[in-house]
Amino acid sequence: MLLYIDDDNVVAFYTKRKVKDMGIPSYADRMAGASGSAVREILKLTQQPDMISFGGGLPSADSFPMEDLKEILHDITENLTPALLQYGETEGYRPLREEVAKFMAAKNVNVTMDNVLITSGSQQGLDLVAKAFLNAGDKVVVESPTYLAALQTFRMYGAEFIEAPVDADGVIAEELDRILSTEENVKLVYMIPSFQNPSGRTVTTERRKAIMEVIQKYNVILIEDAPYEDLKYTDAVYPSMKSMDTTNQVLYFGSFSKTVAPGFRIGYSVASEEVLSRMIIGKQTCDLNVSVFTQAIMAEYLKRGLMPDHLKKINAEYMAKRDLMLATLEETMPEGITWTHPEGGLFLWLELPAHMSTNDMFIKAIEKKVAYVAGDSFYAAGEPHNAMRINFSNATPDKIVIGVKALAEVIRENM
Repeated sequence: MLLYIDDDNVVAFYTKRKVKDMGIPSYADRMAGASGSAVREILKLTQQPDMISFGGGLPSADSFPMEDLKEILHDITENLTPALLQYGETEGYRPLREEVAKFMAAKNVNVTMDNVLITSGSQQGLDLVAKAFLNAGDKVVVESPTYLAALQTFRMYGAEFIEAPVDADGVIAEELDRILSTEENVKLVYMIPSFQNPSGRTVTTERRKAIMEVIQKYNVILIEDAPYEDLKYTDAVYPSMKSMDTTNQVLYFGSFSKTVAPGFRIGYSVASEEVLSRMIIGKQTCDLNVSVFTQAIMAEYLKRGLMPDHLKKINAEYMAKRDLMLATLEETMPEGITWTHPEGGLFLWLELPAHMSTNDMFIKAIEKKVAYVAGDSFYAAGEPHNAMRINFSNATPDKIVIGVKALAEVIRENM
């Protein structure tokens, strides 16, 4: 189910958009089950100046390290070389790959630049690993719920999904073991262990260890998608799955989109050279390489050691926004509504009584100038309809309060 916004900003849901017969050839079979992103469509609403959008996963514009980037940009352009304007290596700009390897060392992941591939956001990493591993009918184990764009990507390559049972601590290791021991053609296990999108849930250290013990029993790749790992609002330390990887079965995806600048479109994949070699071939068929110029800016940012202080600053700001949203939910939401209390990341997950539908409520929410993402988009099987994801990073504090109050009104009116 998709959100469609027409020229008059009329919002409606539809299952398939009809395409007029224009004499074009038939589309590839893979397009039959393809759908657009509900989040991308909702983001169009942010162009309306009076709309409060909790729908996207946008970092706050105030979080961008503008002055540091201006200084770096000045220094780079003052000493500009033709190499920064030329095609680059598909693997990525070497100084940036070296800095990413150092960045991973701080997470107790000991790799070299040969284990690093720079991608156009971590989203491209999902496409490349799907391109490298998945045949139609292969199976991917996912959390329930999980990141909707991962579902879109894997589905495009003909994957079938198995939703792993979860509890408050994450995927249940015994259930994962059962799935991998009984299901055939499982190629990938996809997880967001830290501050998950959409639920905000974090897999505990003990559970991570148990999951890794299961993974190492089987011939599968574990994708550790970690774009939010550095956005944490607690002193608790959770080791990455990659730091426990002794068998080269973990493929780690990181991104600077949520922490520095999404406009740079710089993500990175960390894996064995063998796995990366296949992903590199796939990348050469689409964009050849990420912009060398923006990679050089990011490399210099890391080289100057600016990231730690920057993370402290934006984490304090995001924690304040999270706390404000949680407090406002507590004050305004009617009984029967529950929500997560994430230790990091950008999202809260709300669950309404089972008989309610966040899809049905959406248009009424838009009328009150507040947007969210309905929960069914995050499930491989399309359930449940009584949940929603809301983002706290992008809205200003005053709009967080106004938006949550409006959302509470919509829910109360529909109960």
